Amino acid sequence: ETDEKIARALEIGSEFLGLPIGFFTRIDDGILEIVQSTGEHPLLQPGEQCPIEEAYCQQTVKLDEPFATHDAAASSISERAVEMLGLGTYIGAQIVVNDELYGTVCFADEDERDDPFSEAEEVFQELLAKLVSSELERGTYEREIERRNEQLKREKQRFEGIAEASFDILFRLDLDAEFTYVSSAAERI
Repeated sequence: ETDEKIARALEIGSEFLGLPIGFFTRIDDGILEIVQSTGEHPLLQPGEQCPIEEAYCQQTVKLDEPFATHDAAASSISERAVEMLGLGTYIGAQIVVNDELYGTVCFADEDERDDPFSEAEEVFQELLAKLVSSELERGTYEREIERRNEQLKREKQRFEGIAEASFDILFRLDLDAEFTYVSSAAERI
């Protein structure tokens, strides 16, 4: 479900910004990996990796706001990244999950734009990144709840096994003073 929502966000972003390439990345230990993408650029497909220093996203991860350029060759993006990817236009924003940098969500085109990105486009990019961040946090939270529920279930089974083997009478009452659990020792006695 999270993957579908991110794919849809990339489609919406590409359409809104008029940029054919959209990509969602994960950054781990200085390596940027494309997780999902739209568009046909061969180096911006899922599974592709590079050091963050060789990526357009290098500038994005330094800022708390979107990084946008309508002329990448004239921007602060590394010459190596521009030569390797050949993108003329780029806008990207950080993905932050649980207060930690997770990656980026970016849009690009091989051609330069005539005009810089508008404030509305930059705000859109920032909101889209926050939406993706929230979705990833929600997924992390749900997995943690699931893990804890499984742990509680195992603990309950362990307790019930101990209670059944015990010679002590164990029972549980609900708020209406109804028995909800009685150990087998009570039956023996």
